[in-house]
Amino acid sequence: MRERSDDDGRTAASPGEGLAQAGEDKTLWDIAAAMRTLGPQASMAQIAREAGLTPAALYQRFPTPDILRSRLAEAFYDRLLAHAEQIPGLPVEQRLERFLRTVGLHLALSHSVLPDAFGEMASPAQRERIYALTVDLLEQSRQAGVVAADVALSDIAAAVWGLRGVIATTDTLAPDAWERHLDVVVAGLRDPHITFSRPPLDAGLLDRVIHRSSS
Repeated sequence: MRERSDDDGRTAASPGEGLAQAGEDKTLWDIAAAMRTLGPQASMAQIAREAGLTPAALYQRFPTPDILRSRLAEAFYDRLLAHAEQIPGLPVEQRLERFLRTVGLHLALSHSVLPDAFGEMASPAQRERIYALTVDLLEQSRQAGVVAADVALSDIAAAVWGLRGVIATTDTLAPDAWERHLDVVVAGLRDPHITFSRPPLDAGLLDRVIHRSSS
């Protein structure tokens, strides 16, 4: 995925470029880029060579594929948090959409690298931080009239689940299709006349759904 910047200031970067510029371990992101290029069936030796490493150097840092994927999941989530925690500094009308686009970008970049969504491989502390931020951003958006008053936390969760489905379905063929899907989702969230055919998931049920998907 190429680095790009558009009129509303959104910027995306490839794992070997923008991610390293954020102070992260460049070697780790070179490995992630290699895994995206080679596909999920690549061996550790193939990944090492594509990333410009010797297999011995890769195994020294990450003795097994599971350890490598675990470290990558941690890094993806840490980077998501680092970006997301800057969002409250934006004008309130931009915050929730920027958050969803940031999540979508990270899901898209990690899709061909990790066996599961990186959120499902995150630590409890990482999940708690992103949960608290999501709650705050939604409440700020409701109070400011950016989203309809009836929009609930489970609606934001469902928007993310939908992004995952679009990314999984279109990856390699139309890797940016999720962005158009999110345009539609954001327009719906902002519609003051939106009506819902069903009540939102309550907090307990939402928690059960999230923990089932991460178990």
